[in-house]
Amino acid sequence: MHLVVTAHTANGPLSHQRTSPEEALEKAQELEADGHDHVVITDITGRDYAPPEFDSLFLNPGT
Repeated sequence: MHLVVTAHTANGPLSHQRTSPEEALEKAQELEADGHDHVVITDITGRDYAPPEFDSLFLNPGT
């Protein structure tokens, strides 16, 4: 699986590639904790997910 985690920083967008949903969510939460804005996880189809949405759809459905 190919996922891209992107956050907006004072210096522009910052992106990280991850290969598992767990790694992508962990990185997204780390970026949010660091105070970055507009953190999204993008899947291979180009669809963006906010970290809570990604978590509920891919890691913990039904919670």
